Amino acid sequence: MKKGSLILRLLAAALVACLIISAFAACGSAKTLMSVTKDGKTYTISTDEFSLLMKIKKLDICCSMLVTRSRDTASYWATTTDDGETYEEYYKNLILEQTKSILVEKYLFDVNGLSISSDKLAGYKSNIKTQNTYYGGKGAYKQYFGYTAADYYNIYMMMVARSEAVVDFLFGENGSQKLTAEDLETYYKENYVGYQFIMLDMENKVKLDEEGNRIIAKEEDSEGNEVDSDSYETEALTDEEKETKQTLVQAILDELAEGASFEDMIAKYSDAYYSVEFPEGMFVLKDGTFLSTTITEKIKDLEIGEYTEEAIESNKCQYIVKRVELKDKVYEDEKYLELFEEYEDTVKYDKYENYIETFFDDITVDEAVAAEYTVADTYLSKYADLYYQQWWSSYLSSSS
Repeated sequence: MKKGSLILRLLAAALVACLIISAFAACGSAKTLMSVTKDGKTYTISTDEFSLLMKIKKLDICCSMLVTRSRDTASYWATTTDDGETYEEYYKNLILEQTKSILVEKYLFDVNGLSISSDKLAGYKSNIKTQNTYYGGKGAYKQYFGYTAADYYNIYMMMVARSEAVVDFLFGENGSQKLTAEDLETYYKENYVGYQFIMLDMENKVKLDEEGNRIIAKEEDSEGNEVDSDSYETEALTDEEKETKQTLVQAILDELAEGASFEDMIAKYSDAYYSVEFPEGMFVLKDGTFLSTTITEKIKDLEIGEYTEEAIESNKCQYIVKRVELKDKVYEDEKYLELFEEYEDTVKYDKYENYIETFFDDITVDEAVAAEYTVADTYLSKYADLYYQQWWSSYLSSSS
């Protein structure tokens, strides 16, 4: 599975709200971490650039994993993953891969004669002043994040801007990597899997209208208009109804064993909006999570046509899941369009990542210099604590 080496794919979401020149003015003490020579010209990543990237990416990683500064310890980063790597090894390698992509993008930006608009550069310059004012001055900003606002915009955001420019160029109307129908089809067949499922909510029942149809719950859109949601209206089961529903799981499995259609069972029994509204199946990434991690683990070995012999319990619900064949070009099916809104971007960045990686063998990395940096020893911004506090507050509000 790809680790997502592109800088565009792991922009620090926590800092997006927070570069004027494209070349980095290295300090006297800076060393060269990695380099590549193409078309008679050498492109480099300095230790100053890498140090900044480590701080930004560590914050990004810690916010995504809800790691506060109090949890940012050597023992935490020594935690071993399921693949036998420590967090330190996994994330350090991930950042190094991203750094290689940044280096390649320097070359591609230069060789294709690309540029950053004056409006964007002016915006960066203005943002530096705004951020310094917001945090109480240059020194306060650096104390908070571990780097200056000028570093963030003049170095990191320029990396992002170059990446955006290269992607737009390569995938433009006449770009060498422009997506084709074959790209979309190949990615779909190689990376997606289809499932039908029946879900029984063991605490609630779906409300029905006078004709016996499930009632779709309403919600407000961004303009305050009432629209259909992606769930059904429910009401709590009585104790007697709960006892009766406990026997329904086996009854469904018995009907399936006797040859009943899975789609018919969905229509008759399922409490889940997506299983009923998309009875032909849900089509999802093989490497993703389907419904929950518990369910994903239980269904990973299903062959096409097979369904779970026992119901899977997850979040007070019971699930029976069947693997089905991929629906042909479902990403172009009008009914499924809302579920595949980002599909072309997914395929585009996968193709782009593969293209960028073709340059990696030409890159020289100074391993001794790289070894001087660890995720554990990299400064973690105070924002990690603020992000956790905001997340926890939101979680408590949604749970009440």
